[in-house]
Amino acid sequence: MIASGQIRSPIEFVAVVVSCATSAGLLVITATVVGVDALRTDSGPADLNLSFYLLVGGTLFGILLAAYAAWHLLAPVDSTYRRGGLAIVSAFATTAIMLICIPIHQLLGRTGLLVLLCLSGVTTLALARLARRLGGSP
Repeated sequence: MIASGQIRSPIEFVAVVVSCATSAGLLVITATVVGVDALRTDSGPADLNLSFYLLVGGTLFGILLAAYAAWHLLAPVDSTYRRGGLAIVSAFATTAIMLICIPIHQLLGRTGLLVLLCLSGVTTLALARLARRLGGSP
């Protein structure tokens, strides 16, 4: 199952990788929501088409980034079936966790979204470093 024999616990490795990939997807989606919110004016959306395309494109990019990040970080796993399945799980987990942007924006506004953006960025970097260490990469 695992190419390198340096992984102590495959469950721990997979949990860290899925968490990292989901956090990376949340990072992109939160940045997208901040961008859409910045396009809005007090009287309503300035350009509805631009907001729509930014929201849909950014959301899809975040979901695909989560799947790619999981696939890339799971390189020590020999089975493409398992790597693909866990990449899909990461993409679906991103669609579930991205819903946290709604209450944060309603309660805390753009400042709350920026805090979430920073937290997800720091979390992504820390978990990616941990995943590489657990997976045996330098």
